[in-house]
Amino acid sequence: MEFFALIILILFNIAGFAAIFFTTFGTLIILIGALLYAILTNFSILTVKSLVILTIFYLCGEVLENVLVIVGTKKFGASNAAIIGALFGGILGAIAGSAFLGVGVVLGAFLGIFLGAFLVELLIRKDIAKSLKVGVGGLLGRVGSVFAKVVIALIMFWIMISRIAQHRGV
Repeated sequence: MEFFALIILILFNIAGFAAIFFTTFGTLIILIGALLYAILTNFSILTVKSLVILTIFYLCGEVLENVLVIVGTKKFGASNAAIIGALFGGILGAIAGSAFLGVGVVLGAFLGIFLGAFLVELLIRKDIAKSLKVGVGGLLGRVGSVFAKVVIALIMFWIMISRIAQHRGV
């Protein structure tokens, strides 16, 4: 059963890592894989404590994702309304992009963040140059959030690998 659980964990980790670039749920997929692994191995390798730690990292990633988009747009002079536009635009863009066999999610999210911030800022300030700058800030924030989630995923992998290695006496 441990071998089967390990295969599931590896598949969820690969899918989750890839999903970081395509959706916002990559680290959640990794966490779900860890939970399934823990259940299948009776919590003998990945304990409840390990799962709590992994959950904390997952939650940090979710918070960081939104904070970095907000900081990115704000750093480039966005109004609060443009920040909300960027967040909602990213969500709507990802949903719209998912219609293209999931491949459009990345492009949709990036385009949505840019357009959400840009259009709202344009409506408020009526300055195209300023609005373009704010849209770019939102994009840079999203790029930063992807980077942060990759780092968090790698930390999560390290925690799981070290627990498995410790269990095997490696």
